[in-house]
Amino acid sequence: MRISLVCPVYDTPPELLRAAAHSVLSATSAASAEGVAQLILVDDASPSAATRAALAALAEADRRVLLLRSPRNRGPASARNLGLSVAIGEWVGFLDADDLWLPGQLDRLHGVATAHPDAGWIGSAHAWLNPDGGLEAAPMLPAATGAELGPGLRRHAGPPLTGLMLGNFWMHLGAMLARRALLQRIGGFAEGLVYGEDQNLMARLSTVTPLHYLATPGYAWRRGRPSLTSSAARLRAASLRQYAAAARDPLLRDFRREIHWARYSATKGLAVNNLLAGRRMPALALALRAWMLDPREVGELGLFLRLWTGSGRIDPGRYSKAEGFVVRAPQQDTQPDDLRKAS
Repeated sequence: MRISLVCPVYDTPPELLRAAAHSVLSATSAASAEGVAQLILVDDASPSAATRAALAALAEADRRVLLLRSPRNRGPASARNLGLSVAIGEWVGFLDADDLWLPGQLDRLHGVATAHPDAGWIGSAHAWLNPDGGLEAAPMLPAATGAELGPGLRRHAGPPLTGLMLGNFWMHLGAMLARRALLQRIGGFAEGLVYGEDQNLMARLSTVTPLHYLATPGYAWRRGRPSLTSSAARLRAASLRQYAAAARDPLLRDFRREIHWARYSATKGLAVNNLLAGRRMPALALALRAWMLDPREVGELGLFLRLWTGSGRIDPGRYSKAEGFVVRAPQQDTQPDDLRKAS
């Protein structure tokens, strides 16, 4: 099982970058002496001299590390596509520069590939890595939608899998491996997406191959530090562009209904998170946008308006089940932002 891992980097603190690289380069498997064959670090034009020096040191210290530098910042989708274009492994995975592979991940992935040679996509549950170093279980793919293949291993396939991947973030991109030929077949990542490019890729990948899914967490997603997932830009309507991209994609043409409802749910979630961040006018504009996606849901809009006006004690979860998130220095906008651009 020859594996290439692609890791986009933008101003990652050196100590976190080194920890991420070590977690995969030191991974061993009883059945594979080689371990990870290639770690492709793609520097997406990092301004930080410390980050650039750490990248160079990693490439110098291990022959498996290939360092690529983008002349300008183009975002994670473009950086991953650049890495994918030079990958040599039959299998390709992805690593965020501040996250970690958990112990035993390589052995488990190799075991699935050996026991199921027809597999084209292997993934696992992931865990949240908190600032204190503790791990917290994250939601897993619903077991009911998959066929059991053995203890802790299920096979998810077909339209039910695609619907899941469109509707929610069930699996971190870093917790999966896919055959390079399949990733190339679907065209890699959708260029231009800054948020949701991972979910978009997994939805498209699900249309061409089943997912062999391990219930044991194999990836640690670091929380509580500045990143794209905590950026104030995440509150903007442009973060919904993944649904417009999905609606245009030929691989997803049979899933217009699922895309519509995923967009509706995500728009409501973004409205709530804007309101919690103090961006009242953008929050209201997003709630109205969600209502326009389905004008029958007058009651849902009424719930939001009660939240917005503060009339009565209303749990935001009654309006949206989307995960709440905290952003860095959210802007106190008084006007709606780029809603039309996200359509």
